[in-house]
Amino acid sequence: MNGQLRNKVVLVTGSSQGIGRATALRFAEEGCRVVITYHRDDRGAEEASERCLRLGAPRTMVLQLDVTDDYSIARAVGTAVDELGAIDVLVNNAGVLVRKRLEEQSPEEIEVQVRTNLEGTIKMTRACLPHLREAVINVTSLTALRGYPSLGTYAASKAGIIAFTRTLADEIGPRRAYNVFPNATATRMTNFHGDPPEEVAEAIVRLARGDYAVPNGGDVKVGDLPIAKGYGEALAAHAGPAR
Repeated sequence: MNGQLRNKVVLVTGSSQGIGRATALRFAEEGCRVVITYHRDDRGAEEASERCLRLGAPRTMVLQLDVTDDYSIARAVGTAVDELGAIDVLVNNAGVLVRKRLEEQSPEEIEVQVRTNLEGTIKMTRACLPHLREAVINVTSLTALRGYPSLGTYAASKAGIIAFTRTLADEIGPRRAYNVFPNATATRMTNFHGDPPEEVAEAIVRLARGDYAVPNGGDVKVGDLPIAKGYGEALAAHAGPAR
């Protein structure tokens, strides 16, 4: 912790568990005021809030949020801004995965993935933009970069986020927008197989602090970018599939 993020307001969607929870806790360690949102797991959100306070967050809020519901988005963002004044960093993390081949997925299963992962990210960002001071960090997926059987709809929804972030960065500068690509991460989506979610959280916090030499609208694959590289060297190291 270097104090750079102290007292910043950070809103993390889907932060009652998994990557979102780890991210909220990591921002708390930086002394941020953290807005924790949940869809159904209110108990997990309250536990995350209590942990954030113990880790050093000067203030937390717990808000119910369904990113597929316009009213829920407006209510959550409005409540956060009314209480905390602004949003410095938005982390769009909430996501849904249905692991089935396309012909086995129902129309409802297709819809919930696209509406949560892509439409929810776009609408949540739009609602926050009038109050946003620094950055939007979108959690996408390596599945968006190459084919994985049974994950086609999920991958497509995450691929849309990549294009959205590129355009968003052009629209909101000097405020920043980034994509974060986790490796397979030990969360409910993967039956808790994979890398620790804390590794993703660390990358997100370092992006928010400006530790990575990544251009606005750019990507970070978790574990790929070391800290304190020069801009040209970091960009060269980062070039490849994510672009």
